[in-house]
Amino acid sequence: MAADRSLPAGGIALALTLAALLPGGRALAADYLRGSYGGEVAPRAVAPDWAGIYAGAHLGITSGQSDPSNLRAGLVSAANPPSALTNTVTNMLGLREANKQGASYGGFVGVNWQWDAAVLGVEADYTYANIRPGSVTSGSGTVTSGATFNVSTTTDGQVRLRDWGTLRGRAGYAMGAFMPYLTAGVAFGNIDGRVSLSGSWTSTAPASGTFSSQAGRRGISYGGVIGAGLDMQFLPNTFLRAEWQYLRFEAGSERPQVSINTARVAGGVKF
Repeated sequence: MAADRSLPAGGIALALTLAALLPGGRALAADYLRGSYGGEVAPRAVAPDWAGIYAGAHLGITSGQSDPSNLRAGLVSAANPPSALTNTVTNMLGLREANKQGASYGGFVGVNWQWDAAVLGVEADYTYANIRPGSVTSGSGTVTSGATFNVSTTTDGQVRLRDWGTLRGRAGYAMGAFMPYLTAGVAFGNIDGRVSLSGSWTSTAPASGTFSSQAGRRGISYGGVIGAGLDMQFLPNTFLRAEWQYLRFEAGSERPQVSINTARVAGGVKF
């Protein structure tokens, strides 16, 4: 029969006491206990590394808002109604803000640099939505200027937000598996914004006539973007994201003002 080489409980206590009294004995005693009772020490968990190149895809809900009121003067001037009706037609134009919601989706790519808990990065994204905010309004009125004029108008303002992209900087704070961040940059939008005016008039002269015009065009608009989000790492080199962005494309001589709010979720891979 093999000899029993294990120490009795009293022997263990004595050995630990003597070890603790010797130089470096406390560390030896701790090692003995770990080896005898605790098994191997589990390695300390390594905090997620946010630095590096990454890419992913996103899906969200987008609200688009258009304001074509800056095209009002050019629309009336091009229609050229009788001069007695110009002010009335201008006031009758139904160019007002319009809102529309829809689904959006796309992809993104970026790179992060990390210093302790501070994370700075650059990211570019692309979004497709095809949202069309717009409105059609009609009006009528009477003007007395030498003769009495009866005038009616129909105004159609339509904006199509096809797709857009952004180039942004990001500043985040690493909190283990979570990284909240703020983001801001420039935006480029493929926007088709057009408005039209049609009308007719009669007078006691007697006389009558019609007028019509169009304004706006399709093209690339430029603007800015701000946003905030939260990246979450649950598996090595993969992450989930929740993000909000606000984009604004300024009005131009042939473009309406357009604003976009989008809330989205995303998933990505870090290389």
